[in-house]
Amino acid sequence: MIVYGSSSTQLAADLSRLLGASAARFETKVFPDGESYVRLPRIDGVEKTLVVNTMYPNQDKRLVETLLMCDALKRNGAKKIALVAPYLAYARQDKVFLQGEPVSPQPIGQALKCSGVDEMFVVEAHSDEAVSALGLKCWNVRVVDSMSRAVSSLNKTPQVVAAPDVKASHRAKAIADRLGLELIVFSKQRDRLTGEVTTHPSTEVDVKGKTVVFVDDIISTGGSIASAARIVKEAGAQTIFAVCVHALMVGGAEELLASSGVCRVIGSNTVENRFTSYSVAPELVEELRRHGFQEG
Repeated sequence: MIVYGSSSTQLAADLSRLLGASAARFETKVFPDGESYVRLPRIDGVEKTLVVNTMYPNQDKRLVETLLMCDALKRNGAKKIALVAPYLAYARQDKVFLQGEPVSPQPIGQALKCSGVDEMFVVEAHSDEAVSALGLKCWNVRVVDSMSRAVSSLNKTPQVVAAPDVKASHRAKAIADRLGLELIVFSKQRDRLTGEVTTHPSTEVDVKGKTVVFVDDIISTGGSIASAARIVKEAGAQTIFAVCVHALMVGGAEELLASSGVCRVIGSNTVENRFTSYSVAPELVEELRRHGFQEG
């Protein structure tokens, strides 16, 4: 049985179809003072339940909503709860960088466990350290195949895959290799005196007249891709796309990317918004089947 919240309706439908499982949506509302309310739809005789609820936007509210959903399931007879949280919030602070800081995923994981979560599936989390810090059985699902399909289905045939920074190079290379495309990797350097950050290509690829696709796990403010996109635009790239897993698109990210030459941003349904163009359900279903979730 799949139950889902208001933030993951598209993904829950995809998972239900591919797994051949029934799906039901939690009733959710907000009290006048801003507190969340959830109510479980009637489900009988289901011992193993899959909860689908991503944690963006409004991370704090989504987290509390998820905790309440899991508690309601436990109180109504669910013996085992698996949580699919496609976008894992609070994964950035995966270690103590400065004295006095928390390791954010740890209390998140403890709260989920106390609410009844037995195992968890996330998609392209910020780091393996963040997943480990949750303290739960948790699988970090990679979606390079779905990203590759998204790149290959663009309305203009891409010739070059670009990584906006070195951290994104592994994913970019995997996609470029799958599709037989050229690869360009950008790197950043910070001036120790002024603090100014500059971006430059660490590999030389002729992009003149070509379609370039930047790939990354998250687009938040869009700054990294924007800096690199300006360079390929000035080098004569004809069309520039940006494909990511989690299209957070914070603040003026869309305007920044457009002004840098990016004609379209393509995100997955880990975050359901108007940038959502492809589904990560195929890889999630593969992982779920490996851990006992079979067709109904």
